[in-house]
Amino acid sequence: MHQVVDRFSEIRRKHGPDAIAGLITARCTNEELYLFQKLMRAGFQTNHLDSSARYGHLNFVHASQHALGIGRSPNDWEDLTKAKAVILIGSNLTETNPLTAVRIKEAIRVYKAQVVVIDSAVTNMAKLASHPVLIAPGTEGLVIDGLVKAALELDLIDETSVKKHPRAFEALKAAVAHVSLEQVAVQTGMSVESLKDTVTIFAEASRSIILCAEGIVRRPDGYQNVLKLIDLAWITGKLDQPGCGVSTVTEEPNEQGAVDMGAAPEFLPGQVSFNDQTARDRFAKAWDATLPAAGYGANLVEILKRCRSGQIRALYVIGENPLATLPASMEVRAALDRLELLVVQDPFLTETARMAHAVLPACTSAEKDGTFTNLEGRVLRVREAIDPIGESLPDWHIMTALANALGCQWEYESSNDVQAEIMKLLPGYYNLGQPRKVVPAVDRYLSNGYASDAAARYRASAPSDTKNGRPFTLLMGQVLYHSGKLSTEAIGLITIAPNTGRLRMNPQDMERLAVSEGTTVRLTSDRGSVQLAVQSDHSIAPQTCFFPEHFNEPPVKDLMSVHVDPTTGVPTFKQARVTIEKV
Repeated sequence: MHQVVDRFSEIRRKHGPDAIAGLITARCTNEELYLFQKLMRAGFQTNHLDSSARYGHLNFVHASQHALGIGRSPNDWEDLTKAKAVILIGSNLTETNPLTAVRIKEAIRVYKAQVVVIDSAVTNMAKLASHPVLIAPGTEGLVIDGLVKAALELDLIDETSVKKHPRAFEALKAAVAHVSLEQVAVQTGMSVESLKDTVTIFAEASRSIILCAEGIVRRPDGYQNVLKLIDLAWITGKLDQPGCGVSTVTEEPNEQGAVDMGAAPEFLPGQVSFNDQTARDRFAKAWDATLPAAGYGANLVEILKRCRSGQIRALYVIGENPLATLPASMEVRAALDRLELLVVQDPFLTETARMAHAVLPACTSAEKDGTFTNLEGRVLRVREAIDPIGESLPDWHIMTALANALGCQWEYESSNDVQAEIMKLLPGYYNLGQPRKVVPAVDRYLSNGYASDAAARYRASAPSDTKNGRPFTLLMGQVLYHSGKLSTEAIGLITIAPNTGRLRMNPQDMERLAVSEGTTVRLTSDRGSVQLAVQSDHSIAPQTCFFPEHFNEPPVKDLMSVHVDPTTGVPTFKQARVTIEKV
């Protein structure tokens, strides 16, 4: 630890605090996420910090905050269960969030909900839904354009909602004037009739929810597409009605907590802007520290860029594994290679940890106390189930030791001490297991600059990727028994769901290419090619193929290009056009 602190101190003395940055996983507890951003800002005095919520959830948070003033899902599990209509778009919910999926299944079984599933794969939920819709991959944004247009054409408009903001409503009508339902049907594969049926079901039900996930937030234009869904809910009167709203689910257990605790350069704890002077003064006083300058701070993509250019010389990584997560086109290895100091804190010796100058052994969640925030905003406790293994320590413990060695005077003896500090700074956040009800406030948004916003959002756009001579769409995504790369370390899970190393394809496509189960093919994108065997999978739509994102053998992820959202800095890299040839 002393050597690590000496190296950090030396780099800060020579190059200033901006030469230091940090990344943390959203698998940490609220208390650890809070301490991380406090250590970066008050200890190292840098605002170059980010968490894995940047991989998609921040698209939803920013859009929802911008439009409704709330940076999380407005609906709780009871709302999902009792919904009369659900539009599930871009989410293979049973595989990614099985507990939430149970709520939707209960809505179907007990409350006879009408569920429209819009996806580019035949998901488990689609098989149960009243209205399963198979669309072309990457056309989710166009589908939403079509739904908004269909609501207007069928006059499924809630007078009370739109009367308050006539100028915004006119602006929206003008923005979608060029949208043709017939064109949308041709480009997306969702029929005009289906577009009209979907919006009718949604508008006419008393309790209607839109649930979006990785097919929206982890794809290009995720931020804009969430805003379009909010438009749809607004004009049909489903934004401020009980049991209605636009919600999301996350991949990692505490992405909401990461954002709430300020583990992002744009936010202080409590989701207040890092540039908000009143909040800055309050935190500076509470921490007895000078905060980094306002209007400044690098997110994940920017941090890696600055590591490559030599501006950032030291990187502190807690539980994140960018080398295994991001495609080769992000040049992560080159970025880490240039660092004078890479410190990785992790329970496992990950690919990133193998490149580190120092590895600090951390506990898993089973070995520590703390809290997590779920999709309802409910704060849930975790308790230590087993003693820490070997020399590993809880992340909060390691960070406290690091901060004190840097000259901070942190007196935390347990995670409860950290919790007590958060309670003082964010009163009401720890709600004893009760979800905090949030009320969307849409008036400010609709009366300020909405017109130019809407015009840009609905500008005629082609589907997110042109075919460029490559007939197949390669999709990477999650599977039920794995989460990120961490679960691949679990012998039990790997026994149940091993890496077959095979590309999943629709049987019809296999027949057309004259390949059978286990045949080796060459998969080629604009970024390169890999060879792998194929396996037949009826849930994969024709002209698409799928590989689980949890495995890097073979390195399918390196075929992906990265698109960075200009508003939110979210990198997306889960979809690419490819050719498939028999070897």
